[in-house]
Amino acid sequence: MSTDEFQQLWKAYDAKLERSMELNQRLMTELGTQKVHRAFNWQIAFKFMMIALGIGWNVVVGTLMWKFRTEPVFVASAIVVLCCTGYSVGGYIVQLLIILQIRMSDSILGTQKQLAYLEATIVQTLRVGFLQTPVYTFFFVTKQQLATAGLGFWVTQAIVTGAAVVVTIWVYRTVTVHNAGKKGWVKQMVDNEGGKTIARARAFIREAKEWGKEV
Repeated sequence: MSTDEFQQLWKAYDAKLERSMELNQRLMTELGTQKVHRAFNWQIAFKFMMIALGIGWNVVVGTLMWKFRTEPVFVASAIVVLCCTGYSVGGYIVQLLIILQIRMSDSILGTQKQLAYLEATIVQTLRVGFLQTPVYTFFFVTKQQLATAGLGFWVTQAIVTGAAVVVTIWVYRTVTVHNAGKKGWVKQMVDNEGGKTIARARAFIREAKEWGKEV
């Protein structure tokens, strides 16, 4: 075999090897997208369910607000609930859109940013949802109670509502992305909202990066 024939044979082998590596890479990214989407299947259904429940709850609250529109405390409470629940519905919609846009065929850095944004959106949605908690301690106060309630009623109401406000502020400040990575109730709550699935997706990205180094 001449030198030229050997070089041509070597070039042909290199071309086949390169095509094989490209095919393997495409298969790897396609498999990765499928694995990530399968991991998020339950979360997609969960997000749709939460969106439907949130919209339904706002319809109920809006109807009650109209029915009791002459009660200023109830109306104010209903507005807070509508705003917080509306924000949560929007948050779930954003989460759903992020999940549907995740593609492992994009850059790994881009996918990591998507997952980080998804996690941050989950945390923020949970935090804002808790802000409506205090209103459930006083929404029932009527105009008649405002005019006739005695000192004992107001002291009790102030203690209960004050405690709810303190707890709500503490929860809001505690539910963070940083705490979602630690053991505890925050991690459990975020995991239930999609944190576990995000962790699985990140694990696969690490596998893909290691595979890329090997080839």
